Amino acid sequence: MNAGEVVSEGLTVFFPAFNEEENVRFMVLSARDVLQRLCDKWEIIVVDDGSTDSTAAITEEMGREDDRIRLVSHPVNLGFGSAIRTGIASSIMPWVFYTDCDGQFDLADLDKVWSRRNEADIISAYRRKRRDPWMRLLYSAAYNGLACTMFGEGFKDTDSSFKLYRRDIFQKVRPRSTSGVADFEILLLARRLGYRVLQIPVPHYPRRAGQVSFETMRGSIFTWVSLSAVTEMFRQLLSLRMRVWKGDV
Repeated sequence: MNAGEVVSEGLTVFFPAFNEEENVRFMVLSARDVLQRLCDKWEIIVVDDGSTDSTAAITEEMGREDDRIRLVSHPVNLGFGSAIRTGIASSIMPWVFYTDCDGQFDLADLDKVWSRRNEADIISAYRRKRRDPWMRLLYSAAYNGLACTMFGEGFKDTDSSFKLYRRDIFQKVRPRSTSGVADFEILLLARRLGYRVLQIPVPHYPRRAGQVSFETMRGSIFTWVSLSAVTEMFRQLLSLRMRVWKGDV
């Protein structure tokens, strides 16, 4: 399979990754184990979003051992939403799945979303019980509450990154957000364009290793987040609201 060559069946799994050298090998190999059970044709992409550690080198090493594992790199850190857009654009399979590269989801649960793929165009998993420090839970609750108030779509856990998409929806759904708002933006635009969205619960776990890129300090209870990162997410959420008002979707 070559980059840009779209095939007729199968599944792309991609991981947006920024400084995930402690997790990337585990996540890719876990995904490979699951994919070998699920389908005959598959690929795994790591979107290295300008990492300064060994994330890219580790991925390249795995790719030399298995050509179904690919690295796509940003020269600098462009943001989570940009990594999602790159992963979508780089995929060649008719179904596209992505999740975080931090081990907070069990890749075995990909079975659950894959088995429901004939019921919708997007299978969006929400965290049954989120396992994050309290401060991050508060930030997330504020973000989800604002998104619900501004758009009223009834989505659960809009910033949960465990989603399966029918690839051809992206012929019309074109996310622009560079932050985590992209998760919600895709769901919102897809539903407004008439695509079916199915929401299902999956378990959630503490971060396996490392630190979230926008966190300045992490503890078991208190986690401090970069104010600029939070501000940018809310700015992009407001920008999305304005686009929807204008019909610019």
